[in-house]
Amino acid sequence: KESVSEPSNASNGWFESITSIFNSKESTEGGASVSNTPDYGADSWKVDFKTLTIKAFGIPIVNKKFDEATSRVWRMSYLDKDGSNRIVRAGKTGRGKDDMLFYMSRDDW
Repeated sequence: KESVSEPSNASNGWFESITSIFNSKESTEGGASVSNTPDYGADSWKVDFKTLTIKAFGIPIVNKKFDEATSRVWRMSYLDKDGSNRIVRAGKTGRGKDDMLFYMSRDDW
C-alpha cells in the first residue's frame, strides 16, 4: 500500500528516498527463492554496510548506522584513475528500476 506524503513532510522525503534502499528486501523472485550465491558480474559487488555519511559541501548532514546484516549490491558506473572516486548505482531489490545514483570518495588510501 502506497501513501502520499503531505507537503509538510516534503523536506524529509529526500532522506527517506536515499535510505529506503537499506530497508529489508524481498528474498523471493517470481515465487522461487533467490540463490544464496549469485554472480554479481565484473562491475558489481556486494557491500555490507556499517555506516553511511552524506555530506553537502564537506559538512555531514546525515549519519546513519546499520544493523549487522544490512547489505546491497552496488553496480559501478564510473571509477577514476586512482580509484578514490566512484559513481555507483544501487537499489533495494537489486533490479535496475529502483536504483539510485551515489557518488563516493575515499580519503584514506
